Amino acid sequence: MKNCYKLAITAAIVGFGLGTLNVAQAATISLSSSNQGWWSKDISNLNYNDNYITGNNINAIAYHNFFTFDLGTLAGVSTATLQVQRFNGLGNPTKTLGFFDVSTSADVLAQKANNPDINIYNDLGSGKNYGTFNVSTFGDQNEILSFVLNSDAIADINARSGKFFSIGGALLGDLGIGKQYLFGGSGYSSAKLVLDTDLATVPEPGTFSGAVLVGITSLWLKRKIKAFQAV
Repeated sequence: MKNCYKLAITAAIVGFGLGTLNVAQAATISLSSSNQGWWSKDISNLNYNDNYITGNNINAIAYHNFFTFDLGTLAGVSTATLQVQRFNGLGNPTKTLGFFDVSTSADVLAQKANNPDINIYNDLGSGKNYGTFNVSTFGDQNEILSFVLNSDAIADINARSGKFFSIGGALLGDLGIGKQYLFGGSGYSSAKLVLDTDLATVPEPGTFSGAVLVGITSLWLKRKIKAFQAV
């Protein structure tokens, strides 16, 4: 009888182990920007291709910025945080910064030499809002600022798994006259998109093989029990 109990316990352990094969694994992933910069409605882009300045500069020249990320085959993203280095700001002590969805394709955004373009400029500062933040204009130029994006951004990230994903940025409200900007001189640092994500993108192999092994174990268990009962 004791041997029967041992066999039953063995089968239970096998079954439990097989059940754990399908547990999803979560991870935090940091993606560096594959492309970033600005678009303007007023001026061509010459030597500052990676500068992600946003706001108004000399003579009220206006800029909206953008960040593009290659998502790879991510799945189940639950949180998303955009991280950028502060660099330089000027003007009012606090700015309102908004992030938005981008309908312009990543390959078109990358052609920054085609500035100015009012349609792309407007696209980067309008549409679905991914979050609005109050940002101090002045501070440590090396500080990394973190912006937690909202559920609309997370939904769009998940919808674009396997593709490029872009975020547009703009200063909101009446900027007045003169220089009013954030992230000036920022051409030497890549933005990052930090994601909490479920890495399980395909069914676990244990699902099918586990069922087969359970069947074999059950057959073996029945034979062993009969053998013990015959003794």
